[in-house]
Amino acid sequence: MKFITFADIEAKREQEAYLAMAHKIPKLQGVEGVYLTIGAHDIVIIHEANSLKEGVQLAIKIRSMPGIIDAETTVCLDIEKIFER
Repeated sequence: MKFITFADIEAKREQEAYLAMAHKIPKLQGVEGVYLTIGAHDIVIIHEANSLKEGVQLAIKIRSMPGIIDAETTVCLDIEKIFER
């Protein structure tokens, strides 16, 4: 299963949070990419897990990183599998 986690960073801890993003999050099992964004959220993390439970556990780890004040995780569904006939 693929997941996308959108994270927001506390302005006062911006440098600390970006360093955590750059050095800690990419090393977590299942993380495929970490990206800075411009818009509604500061960071986007794309990750994969074998189950919903594992994906949520990884999202919780991301949410607990220093400087992250909020995170929202979306489960990505495979369109082909959803609409199989």
